[in-house]
Amino acid sequence: MKNKPVCLMLTALVIMLSSLTLPAAAETDVTTLYKNKDVDDTWSLSDAQLIDLNAVQGGVVTISEKGDYVLQGTLNGQIVIEASEEDKVRLILNGVAIESPQGPAIYEKQADKLIVTLAAGAENALTDGTPIIDADDTIGAALYAEDDLSINGTGSLTVNGTQKHGIQSKADLILASGSITVTAVSDGIRARNSLLVLDGDIRVTAGGDGLTTTRTDAEGKGWIVLAGGSITVRTGEGAGAVRVSANSKGGFGGRGGWDDWGSASGSSDSGVSQKAVKAATDLTVLVGTYVFDCADDGLHGVNVTVSGGTLSIQSGDDGMHADKEMTVNAGTIDISQGYEGLEGENVTVNGGTIRIVSSDDGINASGGSDGSGFGGWGRSGGFTASGSGGMLTISGGQLAVTAGGDGLDSNGSISITGGVTGVWAATTTGEGAIDFNGSGTVSGGTLIVASTGGVMRDTAGLTGQSIMAFSASGSAGEAVQVLDANGTVLGSFTPESAFDTLMISSPQLQTGSAFTVQTGSRTLYSGTMTNSTTTTNGNDGFGNGRGRNRRGW
Repeated sequence: MKNKPVCLMLTALVIMLSSLTLPAAAETDVTTLYKNKDVDDTWSLSDAQLIDLNAVQGGVVTISEKGDYVLQGTLNGQIVIEASEEDKVRLILNGVAIESPQGPAIYEKQADKLIVTLAAGAENALTDGTPIIDADDTIGAALYAEDDLSINGTGSLTVNGTQKHGIQSKADLILASGSITVTAVSDGIRARNSLLVLDGDIRVTAGGDGLTTTRTDAEGKGWIVLAGGSITVRTGEGAGAVRVSANSKGGFGGRGGWDDWGSASGSSDSGVSQKAVKAATDLTVLVGTYVFDCADDGLHGVNVTVSGGTLSIQSGDDGMHADKEMTVNAGTIDISQGYEGLEGENVTVNGGTIRIVSSDDGINASGGSDGSGFGGWGRSGGFTASGSGGMLTISGGQLAVTAGGDGLDSNGSISITGGVTGVWAATTTGEGAIDFNGSGTVSGGTLIVASTGGVMRDTAGLTGQSIMAFSASGSAGEAVQVLDANGTVLGSFTPESAFDTLMISSPQLQTGSAFTVQTGSRTLYSGTMTNSTTTTNGNDGFGNGRGRNRRGW
């Protein structure tokens, strides 16, 4: 009686984790982060002990020795693992339904490691009961491990954290494979030292954070690596509990802030963190498919690095937030709702395809942390970010930003050296397409800025390659293309709000170069590059001074 091993297709994957506080070198093979036992889901009944839960008397099954244990049946009670510190215990869940009247359904008190294998074709369910108070610790999770915990297999597991968390490890947690559905009053999947996701179909509905680590007091701990699989997370009442107001221009109303905080249970008033994925230290996304509908940040960590994968994020706060370094190297990122899109002390975009729709700033290099991660003008009494530093660097990728506040915002400087960057922002007092307190340099890549109000405010002081602003009207959803004299498309951007002014820049367009701007079959502008600091209708194209950056104002 065997099931087939899971092929993780990761053995040849070599990844760059330069910002991740792992014990290995900066260039790390992800396969060094787990052992074969963590991913091996093969088992044989002849090599394991069978436990029929239907025949259990007293409601508690205690496992005190290492080995493989096949569980099947229904139990109103608890599985307790209390082995030696050197023992590895594996539970093969082969069709179980365990509901505990008190504490976790599976409670690992002591072992070297607990491995849970989901047998092929088996449906399994765990439900916890009233939390156990152990000294100063509250044991509240349906699947709980004091030590390392790994889950693998091709079966399914439904976890009901009715009291607190769904799945919790007080050490390292590895999700190698399987179909895992978690519903939890507090955090869905929680680890202390580290959390590694290799594969599987994971669905989390949580009153707190979806996936999280907690340890900050030891080097090389507290990290999260998402290296594959499919993860869907909904926290609180989702991003839909927070609404954005739209004005008659098809953009964002007023200051681009939220009109109504709704009734999200995880609002700043409750002090509950409701992020989709929150790392205590560093968070790295390598590959995989991720769908987040969260009341708080989509991704959150000290340093956040995205080097691949497909992410769809609706957030009641930041789409992606880093207290320090935010880096995007590759991948497809769609932030369809957020207070701010990308935020970090420093933000670097080296590649990838990124779409941002935000009620405030599209990208914010804030020069500081927002503390709770629930930053928002007026949401929690102002920001806790400090300092006037911060660097926003765009060296590649395809970036499309529609912002209610500043499109690109830095407390320090902005440098654009490559890629195609499209920005829409309304021209209002204190708001504009590009805002920086230090220097602003465009020395490569194609920049397309769409704005309203007949001016291009907050771009004074931009230096580098030729830049030109001019009047050109378009509707929301119309793709704007910049073509050189030969008809070659230098860049394209689809603003998600109407516009009446455009600004363009490209290294292929020197002063005197002929170019055309089109939307569909309609020509918005045809002429030569003038490196103008005024719009073609005579209005001030760049404003008369830089706008403020709210995070540092």
